[in-house]
Amino acid sequence: MSIEEAKLIENENDTFLYKIIGRHNENYKLFYIGKCVEQKFSTRIFQKDHRLKQASFKNEHKKHRLMVSLGRLTENEKHKPTEISNVESLLIFAHSHDGYPYMKNIQCTLTHNVIKNYRINNNGWRKDKMYKIVAYGLHMTD
Repeated sequence: MSIEEAKLIENENDTFLYKIIGRHNENYKLFYIGKCVEQKFSTRIFQKDHRLKQASFKNEHKKHRLMVSLGRLTENEKHKPTEISNVESLLIFAHSHDGYPYMKNIQCTLTHNVIKNYRINNNGWRKDKMYKIVAYGLHMTD
């Protein structure tokens, strides 16, 4: 959805993660990955610091229309603030390399503080070429 449409979100109680994407025709660029823990997404996306980030994205990529995609965690035990921060930091870390040159996140690009095993399956929209699976730790299979 467009950022302007975010004002119209009615049920966002289980929205904890989001990404800002630029779209020009069928070309998508991943600009930013964020989290909402103590406030709703529709509040966070319109705060002053976020408006400044959006203005920067628009200025640098004039042909691209800004859009957002919302993320939900399917495991209830992951809805704790620390767990949400861990998922966000792993997603940022995984997408902060030459394959994603438009990412504007500053924190978690060189390191993260996650000490637990995680496997994040992205079952949603991925036209911006985000990874389908991001895993960290020791994962064993039969």
